Amino acid sequence: MNIKESCVSVFINWNNFSERACRSEFWYFCLTLFIAGFLISFTEAILYAAIEGFPMILTYGMEFRDQEWQSVRNPIGPLTLIFNVVILLPSISVTSRRLQDRGISGWWQLSYFTIVGVFVIFILLMLPSKDDENKWGRNPLLDA
Repeated sequence: MNIKESCVSVFINWNNFSERACRSEFWYFCLTLFIAGFLISFTEAILYAAIEGFPMILTYGMEFRDQEWQSVRNPIGPLTLIFNVVILLPSISVTSRRLQDRGISGWWQLSYFTIVGVFVIFILLMLPSKDDENKWGRNPLLDA
């Protein structure tokens, strides 16, 4: 599966939480999100610096300078917010399907709420699929 096929597959199956997703589908989608997020943030930073009054939805961050805490503006603009809203459900869906390809439930994503769970899920997402067929269906690489 190439990068274009993986992104098309993820957005077509945005509401499918019951099947399996191969590693290439998941990681190509993550690479695409990283590149798109970087480009959107870079564009907004340039617009924020160039256009006075460019709308920013939220600013965050604190920095320690000269023996006192000072606020540092790290803007989050409207394009970043829209992008994050658009990719939220497809990202959860493909992660759930990737975990099911490993043979465990997509509900394991709830372990993100623990610090250790983030690392556990990250490692599980990197491992190859366990079985040719499990309760979530046949291995997607065997169907190709």
